Amino acid sequence: MDLRDSAGGVRRAALGAVMAGLFLCAAPARPSALETQSGPVPAPYTGLDLVTGNDYAPYTGEDLPGGGLVTELVRQAFAVGGRRYDVRFMPWKRGYDGVVLGRFLATFPYVRTPEREREVLFSDPVIEVRQFVYLSKRSAMEFHDGGAAGKPGGDSGGVTDFRGRTVCQPAGYALPAELEELVQLGRLTRHTPSDLGACMRMVATGRADALVIDEYSAAAAIARAGLAEEIRVSERPFAVVTLHLVVGRATPGAEAMVAAFNDGLKTLKQQGVYLRLLAAHTVQPLP
Repeated sequence: MDLRDSAGGVRRAALGAVMAGLFLCAAPARPSALETQSGPVPAPYTGLDLVTGNDYAPYTGEDLPGGGLVTELVRQAFAVGGRRYDVRFMPWKRGYDGVVLGRFLATFPYVRTPEREREVLFSDPVIEVRQFVYLSKRSAMEFHDGGAAGKPGGDSGGVTDFRGRTVCQPAGYALPAELEELVQLGRLTRHTPSDLGACMRMVATGRADALVIDEYSAAAAIARAGLAEEIRVSERPFAVVTLHLVVGRATPGAEAMVAAFNDGLKTLKQQGVYLRLLAAHTVQPLP
């Protein structure tokens, strides 16, 4: 698992799209090329469901409106082409492993990693997010150089700030590759609690030095835990990553499924639906 070009810029653009959408909704709409007089033609049911997990606000969660931002985007992207699927919420590992084994159709949202590339096909980016370093106000640790991700050697730039420190990585989340390498070399200690909220509390109390996570899920977790006065955030992002829907490589029709989803996602963006959902689901990140 696991946005902003500038938080203010994105939100202003999103709000503009909302206003435009209100005017569009007020006018009678002609059927799109993907619809007939009686509406979209449903695709044959495969017997498989889409799966995702909880505790990943604002992207997915049973307790979130519409199941979360990405859940709504996924449902609507498939519906554009007449494909309607149930979405089941379950533990992240169980859902992902089930997709790899062909027990479920697809899962989301996931960051692309070399290990996952061998097991699943990735859709076009559902959303692009900026990862920041979240630190306790009690900790002396600093993060000096954004953009360290991707530098040769995995131990240059801001990554050196993590040496000898403790990082928190919630179960089911992917640690950035540069930090994973430091963990494997014994230069960084990792704690892996059950959920993101637990990680935020560990950082806030100084039991962990840092958490690297995208700004929108961090903002939601901090607000939910009431930790705004205890957490500080790096001035520069650690990296920019994309979140995707994934389909098991062994699943029959996997490539066609990914292509159908990509087409639907493009349509949502063209219609302004994408930005309206983004504005409705996201929380303003910490300044």
